[in-house]
Amino acid sequence: MQGSTWLILLLAVLIGVGIFYFNYIRAKKRRELFAGFAAQQGWSYLPVNNSLAGQWAGTPFRTGDNWRVKNVLSGPYNGHPMVAFDYSYQTHSTDSKGRRTTTTHKYGVVVLQLPGALPHLEVTHEGIFGGAVANAFGFRDLQFESDQFNRAFRVKADDERFGHAVVTPRMMELLLARGEIGWRIEGNSLVGWDKGDHDPTEVMNRLGLLQQVLEQVPPYVWTDYAGVDPRSRQQPPGGPTYP
Repeated sequence: MQGSTWLILLLAVLIGVGIFYFNYIRAKKRRELFAGFAAQQGWSYLPVNNSLAGQWAGTPFRTGDNWRVKNVLSGPYNGHPMVAFDYSYQTHSTDSKGRRTTTTHKYGVVVLQLPGALPHLEVTHEGIFGGAVANAFGFRDLQFESDQFNRAFRVKADDERFGHAVVTPRMMELLLARGEIGWRIEGNSLVGWDKGDHDPTEVMNRLGLLQQVLEQVPPYVWTDYAGVDPRSRQQPPGGPTYP
């Protein structure tokens, strides 16, 4: 083997080791960041809990393979159990020459537990998280009296009356002002997500947005659809279990 070939191989190995070390240090610093953040908030922290990947059915879950849940924060947030974490999955494609490419998709996820189970409702940005993914679940894209809101968001609900009951004019004002993430009501969970890694500041901002969304749900919705008193802070049995 010629000296130039050895040099190329050595360079490739050094680059590979460098990338591995960089990713290792980055992941270590991220774990330390979230562990410290959890301690400040009085929350629990787990570096990994992949079992959470199967707890919800909608976007961004149940897609691709190699599901990973890391940097899991859990604890109370304004009287509601919450969990936040890094989520990733992989998809694969093969070109005409048989070369396989793997793509890793990353999301920051936050979840608030609701005081009762409600019908499925998903609100996403038009053209970003909506479209084919949402339609694959068979939810109709609801229309509202605000053209500005209709242009900005997709609303999918398995009960049209419920969707209009939740997405009130005040809810639309809130989302137009700061609807920066997709969110979904799924049983006892209010799930929010966005692409890419999040940081502690974004976790708090996203939890704050979900709390505002929760506060905009009219009291009669809780009574009619969940059979609970919205003024009660007590969580009913049978909700999701967070670590």
